[in-house]
Amino acid sequence: MYNANPAAQQGAYARQAGAQAPTATATQAQQAQMQAQRIRSRNYYDILVGEGFRGLKRDRPTDRSLPPALKRQVKESALYTDLQRIERNLDWTMARKRAELMDSMGKPPKVKRTLRIFLSNTCANQPFQVVAKAEEGDDAPAADAEDDEASTAQLDEKKTQDADEQVPSWTMRIEGRLLDPSFRSRAGAALSAHATANRIGAHKFSNLIKSIVVEFSRDTTEHADAGQGDIVEWHRPAPSVAPQPPIPGSGGSTATENPLIHSAEPALDGFEIKRMGSVPVKAKIVIYPLYTPERYSVAEPLAQLLDVREETRAGVLNALWGYIKSKRLLDEHDHRVVRLDKPLQALFCTPTINFHHIPEVLHRFLHPPQPIVLEYYVRTDKAENKHPTAFDIELEMDDWAVRTKQHNVLARFDANSTLNNEIAQLDEQIAQAALTIRNRAAARQFFTAFAKNPQQHLHTWIASQARDLDTLLGTSHIGRGADGTAGCVGDFSEEEMRRSSTFHGPWVGEAVIVAESQRLAERMQELQAGKARSAHAS
Repeated sequence: MYNANPAAQQGAYARQAGAQAPTATATQAQQAQMQAQRIRSRNYYDILVGEGFRGLKRDRPTDRSLPPALKRQVKESALYTDLQRIERNLDWTMARKRAELMDSMGKPPKVKRTLRIFLSNTCANQPFQVVAKAEEGDDAPAADAEDDEASTAQLDEKKTQDADEQVPSWTMRIEGRLLDPSFRSRAGAALSAHATANRIGAHKFSNLIKSIVVEFSRDTTEHADAGQGDIVEWHRPAPSVAPQPPIPGSGGSTATENPLIHSAEPALDGFEIKRMGSVPVKAKIVIYPLYTPERYSVAEPLAQLLDVREETRAGVLNALWGYIKSKRLLDEHDHRVVRLDKPLQALFCTPTINFHHIPEVLHRFLHPPQPIVLEYYVRTDKAENKHPTAFDIELEMDDWAVRTKQHNVLARFDANSTLNNEIAQLDEQIAQAALTIRNRAAARQFFTAFAKNPQQHLHTWIASQARDLDTLLGTSHIGRGADGTAGCVGDFSEEEMRRSSTFHGPWVGEAVIVAESQRLAERMQELQAGKARSAHAS
């Protein structure tokens, strides 16, 4: 049966009837119940169609489900159920992806980039250049005597001033450039070119190497440069990350390159080394790239065992852990203990080792990575010489383009974002529409049952309302007759019967008379029954 929730005025009448029950006679209590039933009957239809809810303060509906009866009556409602199932699957997938994305934020994605190095040198004041200048001077047109005297005086003065600068020399250049990845789109390449032009997040050569050493093989007796040696070293100072401003004209987005690394010294695209001399020189260039995170060269015995030559500390530890699992070296009773096989015993010099001690022992087998060694021949017979090939170095760097996209995706999950606000508004509209449909479906079902059998339906409905009223008034069914009418004592709850004030009403005298009458009648019947038995016995 359908039990509607009472409105505010119905609750007030019910409370009034409950307050009068302890001091009223049985007839008055019965009249109060009938009055409450009439009020509920008059407003039941209004409650079903929603009129009883007008003017009441209600919370926003959250239930978006439809009644089961509607699914049988309207077959198209199954589409709504399918949409709800798809929405649940979509919400679960989005929650899982968001958790994975937040977990990956702590581990920046890596991308391999190519650092291309160019080697070249230029010459100045070499013998062939001096001869060429002299020939050009001889081919100059003759001037007047006065002009000749003025030019001769200026030439003598210039020769006097630049006497020290006419020594043959050469300048070696070591330049590096980070290549764009092959998968980058045209738009990404344009942003990268704009960033490089403005030095916003651009990687310069000095920011990508840790140190560089250049050694020249030349005779010091013939090339005695004052204060200049044959070994040149450069070491990268302590870096720090500079703030990355947005690119103008890009809608506030930042550059797709890694942030600019700056220090006390400015970043450089390359290095120049100038020396005196006219003899070709052989140069040996040793470059130590900057790896993030730091990479290490594994000792030869351990490298052969793990098949790892150069890797990060975490990579070497993972490789060792994979070897331990494949050989089943963990102790069966205590998994914190590793029982080493013969190759590992020869390296670690112990039969067993606790797993948390392995990183400390592994540190002894890690060495600085092997540098990159380049050779270049400085030529002095050409005004400008370039190495015929360029040298590429693979570097593993943080992919800040993906990192920026991850931040943008996480920003869309913000509870205060515009999309989430729109979704919340749509959910509220759907919940309100579902509530209206449930109310209409309940009203339709009520009137359908009434149309089929009005008498039985009303009897059932009145009995349901009587039960609801008993629940509201706190009365029980004890003392009621077969027709549901209330008796004298059955109209009171157990809590009211416990109170002494209940028995101080005007109904107590009548109740005492009725009780004594019943007791006397029962006594009279017992006496008459006794006399009848005696007479029968005699």
